[in-house]
Amino acid sequence: MSEVAISYWRMRARYYRLLGNKCSSCGSEYYPPVYLCRRCGSESLVDVEMPNTGQIVTYTILREVMAGFEGQQPLVLGIIRLDNGVKVVGQIVDTPPEALKIGSRVKMVFRKIREEGEAGQIYYGYKFTTL
Repeated sequence: MSEVAISYWRMRARYYRLLGNKCSSCGSEYYPPVYLCRRCGSESLVDVEMPNTGQIVTYTILREVMAGFEGQQPLVLGIIRLDNGVKVVGQIVDTPPEALKIGSRVKMVFRKIREEGEAGQIYYGYKFTTL
């Protein structure tokens, strides 16, 4: 198993469940998780699952994609403001690019991200689709 696959496997809860953290002192939430609260400086942070719904803040359409993602053209990446205010970057799927609008409501879905070689590791994670 490659180092990338081992690292991915260790972090799978973060990718599968959109697991971030929350400051026990001031209540600020973060994704990806942080080790020190950016608002109050506290080190008292607990894991918390992020909401699975939000809205599109902005997005871009990639018509030329990186190796391994050719089958997903055009690839739409967006910044999503989750219902708790945390912003995440994610792929937007199952909606034609011309139908997307800033402010559209989206929900997180669990999908295949890519496959490492013909007989390699399959990577799964979160993406977003419009409601």
